[in-house]
Amino acid sequence: MEEYKLGGSFPKLSYKNLKTLKHALQEYLKREGISENDKKSEQALLLKINDEIKLMRERYRF
Repeated sequence: MEEYKLGGSFPKLSYKNLKTLKHALQEYLKREGISENDKKSEQALLLKINDEIKLMRERYRF
């Protein structure tokens, strides 16, 4: 499985952008008929987004 990191080749995202993505992905994960593979990969992405949000909170102290 290929490893993706936020920041790398992705555009820089603001804290607000990351929070919006987080909430959108949380809702998207609730959809009916989600495959197990999609669920796993989307949960992994959600964890990475949460990690990036945590880093920004620590870095910018908010």
